[in-house]
Formats: sequence, structure tokens, C-alpha cells
Amino acid sequence: MFTMINVFEDLVSNRHKNAAEWKNKGRKVFGYFCTYVPEEIIYAAGIIPVRIMGGSEDITHADVHLPSYICSFSRSCYDLALKGRYDYLDGVVFPYTCDTIVSLYNIWKADIPTPYVGFIDPLCAKTETARKYFREEVVRFKGSLENYLGREISEDSLRESIRTYNENRRLLKKVYELRKGPQPLLSGVEVLDIVRSSMLTSKDEHNSLLGSLLDRISEREDPPEPGVRILVSGSVIYDPEVLRMIEDSGALIVADDLCTGTRYFWDLVNTNSSPLVGIANRYYERIPCPCNYPPEKRLEHIMTLVKDYDVEAVIFTLQKFCDPHLFDMPFMEEKLKEAEIPSLRLETEHVTAPLGPLKTRIEAFLETIR
Repeated sequence: MFTMINVFEDLVSNRHKNAAEWKNKGRKVFGYFCTYVPEEIIYAAGIIPVRIMGGSEDITHADVHLPSYICSFSRSCYDLALKGRYDYLDGVVFPYTCDTIVSLYNIWKADIPTPYVGFIDPLCAKTETARKYFREEVVRFKGSLENYLGREISEDSLRESIRTYNENRRLLKKVYELRKGPQPLLSGVEVLDIVRSSMLTSKDEHNSLLGSLLDRISEREDPPEPGVRILVSGSVIYDPEVLRMIEDSGALIVADDLCTGTRYFWDLVNTNSSPLVGIANRYYERIPCPCNYPPEKRLEHIMTLVKDYDVEAVIFTLQKFCDPHLFDMPFMEEKLKEAEIPSLRLETEHVTAPLGPLKTRIEAFLETIR
């Protein structure tokens, strides 16, 4: 067993405990709901940003406030907040990525006593007017943090934060490079833990851990078993059971199009411009989530990964009632079919549901490819 992987798994499992310890040491901790939130600004303010992901426990409190026909991810996140799991947060930041998250922003402000509740609008349009608007949003967001803190976030601290985040992205890309060859050194489940943990701890600490992993990974004596090479596409994956089921069925996940995967870290901030312009451009131009249009850039990203990682098939793992992803599906499935790339659509709940029917479908799908 390559024990270095356990470090990243522990960071995910103990995320609430770790964040509470930072708080006890005098560090402020902010939660954020989406990869469109410009973390570099939060980090430059001396605050540790952590991704709010929900959990695998039953939803017992949130359904009083939220209807059951919205995505279980949002309900799970809010359920944990109502149960006090996120009481350590000094602030929380919501983006305008879907109607559910916007509604959750308003409900959170009313019901959860958090000192700072922020909002940022990444916009869907791709025009110069929209780009200018988002730059102004980034400036406004920085100003709101400064008002909350009672001090200025310096340009030097922004540049240092950008450097740290860009280094994390470069190191994560090196981790993904290990999956290109005929014998990848990491499984899809392991890589999910590595990327998720980067959202749940100090980036400086995570960079050090990634460096150690990359230095030692060649020593691994128990690499994952080869199998049908799969790209997984979807939104937030917190519970890795579906990915584990895919790999236990005879596949190996070698690439992904996930917001807890490549869409989180793939693009760097250009350091040739001012820090705020560089940050705004990076988040505006990044590989788009389905909440952003047009979808061709995300399709291009998927197709590039299919080629570079020798992918044999794509499996979409979608949250039930996730309108942005489900709206994209006809376009994505048609384009993959035209390219003769097999695909399978799985709709799941954020909280683990019975997996037997999914396993049967996955096994049948993989058998057609073999």
C-alpha cells in the first residue's frame, strides 16, 4: 500500500476538525460554494478558503427549508450548516452559478449566523462587456473583504497568493501527467482525494504534500490494475463510491471533467498584468462549468483529454435535478457520438443511494467496450 495517499484522504475526512484547529490558532476560515470564487483574494487576506462540499450523512434538517426536488448537493451542504458542522466559518462566499445556489445565499444569510456572507457573479455571457463587468465584480469583492477585515489587501500579498495558487495548479497537472501512460500510477479515486484535499487546506501545506508525493510516487509497488480507460464528467463528487464502483467493475479513471477535478485547477493566472486583472481574466476564461455558455469550450477540453489520456469512453455522473448539467447533456452526448466515443449517463444523489442498479449499468457498458 502506497501510504502517502492516506495523507490526502485524511485531509478530506478530517476537514471540519482541521478547520476548527486553524480557527483555534487565530486563523480565519471562509467557506465557498463553487470554483468560480476567486480564492486568491481570500488567501491574500490571510484567510484559509475551504470548499463547502456537503457530506454523506442523511439529510434531516434542510428539507424544512428547501424542496426535495432541488439537487441533493445543495440540500446536503445546508443540512450540515443547520447541524452546526460549519460553525467554525468566519465567512462564506456564494457565486451566481445556478438558481438554487442564489436561493441558498439568501436563506443562509437569514438562518445561519456567519459574520461575513459574500456574493460574486461570474456571468454566463462571453463578451467584452461581460469581461469588464466581472473585473468590476472582482474589485468589488476585494473591497467587501477589506471592509470586513478593516484593512487593505496589498498588491504584494495578492501576487504572493497568485504564485502559491499557480504552483498548486502546476503540481496537480504533474499528478495528472502520471495517468497518461499505459500503467497509470494513481487511480481515479486516489486522484479525487488529492484534488479535493487541495480545496480543504492551506495551499502552502498542500504544495509541500504534492511535492513529496511526486518525489516518491515512482517507488510505488502496488499501482492500480489496468482497465478500460475512462473519463468521468460531472459536477461535485464528494462521496467517491460511484468512482470506486466504476474502477471495481474493470475500468480505470484516467481523466476527468469535474469541478472537483480539472475544471478547478487547469487554468493559471497570467502574472504579466496587475493581480486583480489577472485573477479576473483567469476565472472569466477558465474551462467553463455548464452554468456558463457556450458549451463548446468544455467540449474542446473533454476532447483534448480524450486524446491526451487515450480515453476509451466517457461516463457522466450527474446530480439529480442539476439543471445546468442536464441541460448540457444532449449537446455533449451528440458530439461524443459523432466522434465515435462511447458514453454513459448516470444520475446519482449527493447522499449515497442504493448503488446496485448503477453497478449493473456500468458493468454492461464496460462489457460493450471490451
